[in-house]
Amino acid sequence: MEVTMELSPALARIRTSIDGVQTELSAWSVELGRQLAGITGKIHGSAIDALALRAVQTLLSDPDRFIAGAGFVAGSGLVAVDQSYIAWWQGPDLERVDALANFSTSAMERYLRADWFRVPYETAQPHVTGPYIDFLCTDEYVMTFTHPVVLRQGGPVIGIVGADISVQSLERTLLGPLTALGPNATLVNKAGRVVVSAADGLEPGDLVAEEHLATSLPIGRHLMVLTTVISQ
Repeated sequence: MEVTMELSPALARIRTSIDGVQTELSAWSVELGRQLAGITGKIHGSAIDALALRAVQTLLSDPDRFIAGAGFVAGSGLVAVDQSYIAWWQGPDLERVDALANFSTSAMERYLRADWFRVPYETAQPHVTGPYIDFLCTDEYVMTFTHPVVLRQGGPVIGIVGADISVQSLERTLLGPLTALGPNATLVNKAGRVVVSAADGLEPGDLVAEEHLATSLPIGRHLMVLTTVISQ
């Protein structure tokens, strides 16, 4: 049961943490689309790298954020026919992620099939994927937030910008506010999978179900807080 209630400081903090990431990605997707549209002639990977890295450095260096990695993934055709391109970095040292995939069609397919790329690319809508174990980058439980990029308003999606957030860092930031909402308060995705929980015995990825009188508090478009949960 979803309810409307006065915004408590704890709930406001949870929403601010999540909304802050989504707002930054939304703004970046617009700016990157504008920058790419301004390139005369063929768009090369080196130009994408320069534009994307500038924004990623800002995202990863923000002490108020908990972003583990970020970048841009181009859809097939932006750089070359039947070729995609990934410009993604992670960690404080800005380690380049899987640059060899840009030279291997089979390796690139791993990204193009992933929900975090495929859903925003096909629907032109922001998406949140996870929690899941990120075998492509961090090897940790993460949430991946992605936004579509277009060269002009109403035009086709040409790629996505995104950010990986480790569940461990989310737990450090959100466990206190969740506990303030109630001993069983749990942040879940739309499928009911646990992201962070104040309840004993619930771990990231566990499936939970709303009880008859559970309170559901929306967190952005893709997440919610359940204040009473049971494992399913």
